[in-house]
Amino acid sequence: MPIHIKLAKTAKEIDDALWLRHEVFVMEDGKFGGEALHGHRLVDRFDAFPSAYHVVAYEDEQPIAAMRLLKDSDLGMPCDELFDFSTCRAQARAGEIPVSKRGNGSKAGPAPVEFGSAGMLAIRGPWRRRRDVIRAMFRMAATVCHRYGATHILVAVNYETAGMYRRLGFTQLSEKIWVEEIGNHIIPLVGTTEDFVDWAFAGLQDTALSAFQDSFERMVYRAGETVFLEGDIGEHAFVVDSGEVRIARQHETGEELTLTHLKRGELFGELALIDWQPRSASAVAVTDSELMTLDRETFQSQLRTNPEHCLQLFRVFSQRVRAMDELAMVLAFAPSAQRLDFALEVARQQASPDRANPGHLLFRGGPREFALLAAVEEQAALEFLESEAEASRLEFSQKHISFPV
Repeated sequence: MPIHIKLAKTAKEIDDALWLRHEVFVMEDGKFGGEALHGHRLVDRFDAFPSAYHVVAYEDEQPIAAMRLLKDSDLGMPCDELFDFSTCRAQARAGEIPVSKRGNGSKAGPAPVEFGSAGMLAIRGPWRRRRDVIRAMFRMAATVCHRYGATHILVAVNYETAGMYRRLGFTQLSEKIWVEEIGNHIIPLVGTTEDFVDWAFAGLQDTALSAFQDSFERMVYRAGETVFLEGDIGEHAFVVDSGEVRIARQHETGEELTLTHLKRGELFGELALIDWQPRSASAVAVTDSELMTLDRETFQSQLRTNPEHCLQLFRVFSQRVRAMDELAMVLAFAPSAQRLDFALEVARQQASPDRANPGHLLFRGGPREFALLAAVEEQAALEFLESEAEASRLEFSQKHISFPV
């Protein structure tokens, strides 16, 4: 089943986070005395603060992971009860802790410093080895911290999880400290939201939905899992963060036609943000994949306040309409030889680097899929591919077409 990582917004989702925290820390790990607490909820006063946010992960309807994020206030944050962060806070306000480690390490300067905290990371036992889920949880946390204006993040975490924070660029402030109430050692660390966000979106170029990235939720899929089916009524657009997604639709003959393979940074399902029409194709994760999602309600709400956010998305619509017009013209009026040439160029554009054969691009589809793409008989497609192979312009099998770079 796919795993959905989101910011808790409803009473049930917040309650799920509190229940899950109790199940992991108290019942599974034996912390806080190891005895079931009243109501099977692990709660402190900070959960009642309006500046408390909970990231929750679900597999189907089952909560499997949670994390609490908190924006600073006059009443402080939970990490302040475990470690004295006053020196760290003063250094950040003085610009001695850079807002970002990028470039020459420029300092915060006159920009206002806002503190936040992250903690209470709880992951149920069966999912603790799912690195993809843990990464997605932290990426979602980075999004939330950025959305609510924190510049620096202070944490005091169980020493077992401190290594994850260090890998995200957090700086450890002391050796581990024993906390009797928790029954465990904690380690204090500090990081910056800008570096946290840089890690979360590392190497991801601007997409048509980049202006909405603070509103993204995340989905984690195993290879072969369906994102959506042709004919479904959609409410979300998707951007591939990692992995690969195949877009396909049913041909009138009943066979499935692969339209494209999408890689990191590519957008799909975006028409669901505009209308309530059925999906025109299916989407399936080819490999283990992490997707960023944006729902229609959030998209349309933000457009009312920030209409300029839609410009890049409309450019994508325009490009795709032009491409479909070109495809329709070729299929309707071009002779078979031109359709085959056009289909070959489409296949080349959809191909991805072949890990097993460096220096080649691999299109996932053989003569049958190529014939559907070119709207010709399979025998004609086979003869065309054979002639291209004899000219050393490609190699092919029943399942793949390989192009030398």
